Amino acid sequence: MTTGTALHWIDGTWVGPGSRDGTDVRPAPGEQRTDGTAGDGREMAARAVAAARRAFGETRWKDDRHLRARTLHEMADVFAAHVGQLTEVLALTDGRRRQHARFEAEAVPSRLRYFASLVRTEHGRALEAAPGKCSLVLRRPRGVTGIVVPRRSPVVVLICSLAPALAAGTTSVVGMPEQTARVNSLVFGIFSEIESLPRGVVNGFTEEDGAGARYLVAAADVPCALDGSSREASAMEDFVECERVTITPGTIQR
Repeated sequence: MTTGTALHWIDGTWVGPGSRDGTDVRPAPGEQRTDGTAGDGREMAARAVAAARRAFGETRWKDDRHLRARTLHEMADVFAAHVGQLTEVLALTDGRRRQHARFEAEAVPSRLRYFASLVRTEHGRALEAAPGKCSLVLRRPRGVTGIVVPRRSPVVVLICSLAPALAAGTTSVVGMPEQTARVNSLVFGIFSEIESLPRGVVNGFTEEDGAGARYLVAAADVPCALDGSSREASAMEDFVECERVTITPGTIQR
């Protein structure tokens, strides 16, 4: 068994050291690694949401689509530069063959570049509502987006929700499972390398008890994207009528 610390990335800062332990298993050799996770999930989620709200209100992110396009392109470049590392960590974490892990890692940059291009085609709708009266409808970001990531294919599933959220101008809070702690740390490290990304626009935490995910879903002003098991979807369904939640259930529980 090897040990390490899984830090969170909140408000442009590494948060740690760990105060509780989680276990990250390498399926192929059966090796276990204990990763400390700083604070409980609810505490980290609350700090991340506060940072995202500050960034949404105080930075140019929601108003400057050129900044968003530039940042998404840079994010794609940085992820592309780390394809080898992502492949290795995904293979060790999931027990997949390296070519399958590489397929996931290589799918990320193109998705980011696609939404970077969409940012520049942002448009509204104008019409003459009545003689001499013009109506102009524009799309505006809502605020903070919550993203709950599953254990399976964590990187590409994260980007499929994060890329459109960032393109739209929202700030984001990402909750990732403790089973993929090493993957999470690498992804958060990639975010830290993106120079054009304003502090607090993307925040991520690792948790083991699901309290952070429940906090995000319960927050009335934080629309959420949840991809996980049917059991997890059922646990969240009480909150669905209260706010916007996108759920993609279906992971097999063993």
